[in-house]
Amino acid sequence: MRIHLAIYHPKHAGILSAALTLKAEKIILLHRSEDEIAGIRSVIQSRGMQCEVQEVTFDTQLVREQFASIIEQYQSSELVFNASSGYQKLNLLGFEQFSNYGYPVFLVDKFTDELHWLNTRSTNSDIHLDHQLKIHECLKSFNTMVLEQGHSTPEPAASRQLTQWIIDHIGEYDQAIGSLNYMAMMANNSHSYELSNQEMKKHKLAHLLEHFRDAGKLTLRGRKLKFNDDNARFYCNGGWLENHVFALLYGIRGKRSHITDIARGLQIVRHNGRVKNELDVVAMSHNRLHIIECKTRRFSKSKAETTSASSAIYRLDTIKSITGGLSGRAMLISYQPLNKYLLSRAKDLGIYCCSHMQLKQLDRHLYHFFDNP
Repeated sequence: MRIHLAIYHPKHAGILSAALTLKAEKIILLHRSEDEIAGIRSVIQSRGMQCEVQEVTFDTQLVREQFASIIEQYQSSELVFNASSGYQKLNLLGFEQFSNYGYPVFLVDKFTDELHWLNTRSTNSDIHLDHQLKIHECLKSFNTMVLEQGHSTPEPAASRQLTQWIIDHIGEYDQAIGSLNYMAMMANNSHSYELSNQEMKKHKLAHLLEHFRDAGKLTLRGRKLKFNDDNARFYCNGGWLENHVFALLYGIRGKRSHITDIARGLQIVRHNGRVKNELDVVAMSHNRLHIIECKTRRFSKSKAETTSASSAIYRLDTIKSITGGLSGRAMLISYQPLNKYLLSRAKDLGIYCCSHMQLKQLDRHLYHFFDNP
């Protein structure tokens, strides 16, 4: 039996992807008593592998004895130690014991997706991992549950044409787009909104509303504006950018085999939690979770708006970490310009940004985001 021994860590990946590539039949999962392992255990079992769990402490001698006991128990099996996850001390002790007894140890580089054999290079070759993990499996392994699957197909042609018109005219209708967002957000339960005198005088806004009307997103009679349905209201409230990003990614996936799964509008919740979050666009690439946040609102230079923008960036960094671990990646796509302060803050957090005029080459930025570790 092909058996992997691994140590669970709530922020580390590399256990599942290696087990799938090396076709493990069983995983022995060591974990601290306070760690929640229900998610990763469920995913392991759903893939047809057995999962044995054992609690582990940081007592050096006890850990040595625990490793020795496992090696003795499974000495007739193909036992290997996966040192990709876990805690440094425990991994070093595992490497020590497996090397002393002549059993192989490997490590997955979660940024390059390469599997490296650490003590048996003469008999095992380093390999690039298969790309098999799905979004829901990655989320579940980090104890995040999907409440609503969202959409898996791109938007209709008519909507894509309107979206492309918006992209082609970036810089001309920035303020009008912001006004439309506000209208969609402030409309009543019947999806209706009454334009003010000031809004009625804005020629750019009137022209923009005509395009959205012709695309079947809203009706306009004098001051009375009505969004045609929930989906149309979502589209007008910035959903068009999310749809555009997903449509581009849908096409890119066909040219990049390492992108194995994509979705948009995922509603998630942490294990046993009550706070829900929505992920605009999500993808699995190189067995790492990639999250893309789409924003159409304007972040002004006012103190309140700067604080709001910073909060959005910190929120994205937090979600990236709790849903994809330390190897998770995030990208912020903004229709409106981002100031130097926000770009610097995002760079410090490792968040890739694409905004305003850069959206005209959004496909190039998406390739860069998914192709580079």
